[in-house]
Amino acid sequence: MKLEQLDVLEKKIGQVVGLIGHLQQQNTELRNDLNQSRLQSQTNELMIQQLQEENKELAVVQNETAVEKEKEEQIRIRIEQMLAKLDELEHLAG
Repeated sequence: MKLEQLDVLEKKIGQVVGLIGHLQQQNTELRNDLNQSRLQSQTNELMIQQLQEENKELAVVQNETAVEKEKEEQIRIRIEQMLAKLDELEHLAG
């Protein structure tokens, strides 16, 4: 092996070592990004579950409110009917 070939080989080995170091750094960064993404995903999943529970609770409250409004409407109608009957009695007595 000639000295020139050894120089070329040494240069290429240096380049490969540099490339490996760069790739290791990128790998570490990507692993960190992956871990952060996983944590964010878990946080998002918890938030979704909380929002789904809140949505269920709101649906129950909304349903209860609709039932209460229906009851109020029925009471209003009955009161109006009773007032109409009282008006009839007043006209008959008058």
